[in-house]
Amino acid sequence: MRTKRFGHPLPIFGVALAAMLVGAPAAVAVNPVAPIPAMTARLAAKVPLTAIVRAGSALVAVGDYGTIIRSTDDGRTWQQARVPVGSPLTSVHFVNERNGWAVGHGGVILASVDGGASWQLQKVLDEHPVLLSVHFADERRGYAVGAYGTALRTDDGGAAWEPMAVGEGNDGDMHLNHLFSTRGGALFIAAEGGLAFRSDDHGASWTKLDTDVSGSLWSGFEGADGEVVLLGMSGKVIASRDRGKTWQLRETGTEQSLTGGVGLADGALLVVGSGGVMLRSKAGGPFELEVRADRQNLAAVASAPSGNVVLAGQLGVERLERTR
Repeated sequence: MRTKRFGHPLPIFGVALAAMLVGAPAAVAVNPVAPIPAMTARLAAKVPLTAIVRAGSALVAVGDYGTIIRSTDDGRTWQQARVPVGSPLTSVHFVNERNGWAVGHGGVILASVDGGASWQLQKVLDEHPVLLSVHFADERRGYAVGAYGTALRTDDGGAAWEPMAVGEGNDGDMHLNHLFSTRGGALFIAAEGGLAFRSDDHGASWTKLDTDVSGSLWSGFEGADGEVVLLGMSGKVIASRDRGKTWQLRETGTEQSLTGGVGLADGALLVVGSGGVMLRSKAGGPFELEVRADRQNLAAVASAPSGNVVLAGQLGVERLERTR
């Protein structure tokens, strides 16, 4: 069994939501026989949320207490989904308008076949690790990564998962914070301690990338123009146009941790983070810094079908009307 480093910061809210980046135990006990379902909440859209994605024309967000909410009207109104576990959820991903997966504390893996309206408990991993990111290439091939080097992949839609070797030596014990793919099919992982990895063979092997940063990288995404962007501690944004061979450090004007971003259809980038930080850039241009008056910790952002954006964070979800 892997030696656990208790008290090391993980890029998740945590139940108490003391801050965006909080200390968390290596595992949260989950009863694999009779898990407690998520409670129904009248204000579920105001629960602290950690991730938000598109599921076809719908939006789905996940967060604390096993909360999953769904919007079919561009983020104006939200409905709480039926979820069989009440443990914190950290990541969600859909491959089409119907098939999606969510993961979180206690090694929980959930699956949906109805666009996120309802969820089934697909798997509880034996060692109950904190899973931080899930990503599927199609309805059968998927990946999950998390704390202390946890990395798995499946070739049967999540019925069975097998270990996936990412880092070697000390790198193998680092938190793997976020996994995503590019339109060309490459997989990238943003990780602890400035680490990043790329796979060109569906996760069979991974290449360690030289990012030239030391602080943890919390998240990443591909921009509309194919640029790969990684986000991290102390306001770090690094970008690559050669599949991670070289990276450019982008000026942000903030020391806050950056936790989520999205490439918009017009080529612009929108990045969010702790303390109400929002960074916007036009295609190829510099970032413009905005600090929201509520100073809430923002975890993720998604583009709604209309082109508006929806934020997910400490105070739940918020839809922003397009102003530019």
